[in-house]
Amino acid sequence: MSVMSSTCCALFSAVCAFTLVSASGCGTDAKGIDDCRDIEQARCAAAKNCGTVSDVAECQRFYRDQCLHGLAVSLPTSTQLKQCVNTIEQAGSCAMGDAGTELRDCTELVTVSAPGAKTACDLVASPELARECSFLAPNADAGTSTGGTSGAAGAAGANEGGSSGAENAAGASGSAGS
Repeated sequence: MSVMSSTCCALFSAVCAFTLVSASGCGTDAKGIDDCRDIEQARCAAAKNCGTVSDVAECQRFYRDQCLHGLAVSLPTSTQLKQCVNTIEQAGSCAMGDAGTELRDCTELVTVSAPGAKTACDLVASPELARECSFLAPNADAGTSTGGTSGAAGAAGANEGGSSGAENAAGASGSAGS
């Protein structure tokens, strides 16, 4: 075999091996990416009224990428997702005038039940406390929990770390693990 043939075969083999190895590591089996993004976009917008986010667009860009991990909990139904996003939006609207507004003082009903949440901004920071978003609590069965677990991951832990630039996106990186 000539040197040229040997070199060509070696290069071809290397390219094939590289393609097979690298292709297997590029896939993702993340579930709930769009659900996560919907929730986090609502949280970023609502957090502006709570004073925990100053640049909503930056927060949303940050979580657009962080949500590529998907949700670490059972996926919600479309109805559950809509109710959760609506609850977060209502909480943000309630906090518009005063970040310390208590849930009972909101002009519109924010949530049916939210044990552990006193203010509207508590729900923005930890949406899993609201019954409508209880599916975000890691130990909750989607839609059957009456409340979230303290310290449970907002957006279901899909967004670990990285609070820089997003200013703890919606003030949630600590207690809500976004």
